[in-house]
Amino acid sequence: MPVSLLWAVDVYGRVYSLSTAGQQWEQCHDTQMEFKRVAAAQQCCWGIACDNNIYLNVHASDLPVRYQEETYENQRWNPVDGFSERLLPSDRWQWSDVTGLQHQPMDSFQLPSHSWEWEGDWYADENFEGEPTEKGGWSYAIDFPATYTKDKKWNSCVRRRRWLRYRRYKAMDTWAKIPSQQSSLPDPFSDISCGGWEINEEPRGRLSLWAVSLQGKVWFREGIYHHNPEGCLWEEVPLPGEVVQISCGPEDLVWAVLWEGQLIVREGVGRDCPKGSSWTVVDSPSPGVGAIHVAVGNNVVWALTKDNKVWFRRGVNSHNPCGSGWLNMVGEMIMVNVGLNDQVFAISCEDRAGVLPTRCDLQ
Repeated sequence: MPVSLLWAVDVYGRVYSLSTAGQQWEQCHDTQMEFKRVAAAQQCCWGIACDNNIYLNVHASDLPVRYQEETYENQRWNPVDGFSERLLPSDRWQWSDVTGLQHQPMDSFQLPSHSWEWEGDWYADENFEGEPTEKGGWSYAIDFPATYTKDKKWNSCVRRRRWLRYRRYKAMDTWAKIPSQQSSLPDPFSDISCGGWEINEEPRGRLSLWAVSLQGKVWFREGIYHHNPEGCLWEEVPLPGEVVQISCGPEDLVWAVLWEGQLIVREGVGRDCPKGSSWTVVDSPSPGVGAIHVAVGNNVVWALTKDNKVWFRRGVNSHNPCGSGWLNMVGEMIMVNVGLNDQVFAISCEDRAGVLPTRCDLQ
């Protein structure tokens, strides 16, 4: 069985992890940073720091995180110069993407953040559809766009070649700040949850990251997968009310708590739509007592109400994410969470036994 970690934040903002292969809590390396929340997946841990920025801690592994950048050089033949960069006004850019519609000169490629580094310089790809080309990597066609071939023919009027460059993610086993990459960011985040890694196998390492802002808005982080662990940008998700806390499971379950104490369930989450399509409102487990916290797993949902009562949602699955009813459980808790294999972890209301006074997430 692979080693898994329990992540936690204490009241002083210090982050700890507890391994299934260990016996005690270990404090994370960046002792100068203070965190409010953490949310863990198998390959990484996300956190909201006290400076209101989002940070990512990618666990080092034998498989490096590399990304391939590519651009295409396009040329046209003319009787005076032969093949040259002198293209027709109706042609594509001299440097473009594979479609020819987007201008992509080499110097336009920038590293996404300080967490990346270039492995080397640009080089021409001398392979075409799995077969080697002539030196230089050119492929030929009658015109743009057309079917290309690695062999030059008498009517080959245009040619192109692909240039490649690789960048590597270097910020392993440390907290790296996520760049905003947006001109207007939402107000500071107050809660964060990641999951969705079991929705589909491709692209590899895909994650769903949900966040709640202080104004009660919900945001979804687009484009998180193995070759792009930071994701691309935040997208606001419309809501039926103001949210205070959110939780998503390894598959397609996403639940959130509204300010009024009701809960909402995300419908339509799937392989082709990881952020879902709509919300359904679910009443609080206890009449007159609002919910304050929710935690979901593969096929389970747990909730806490303001009187610290613990509730279990019956009948929850991928076909019925809302479930069928609430069941009151024994005990009073201030926090509950669901980890791998739907294992439940909670902090007692009386003596806070189990862990320090924290918010935590299982990896």
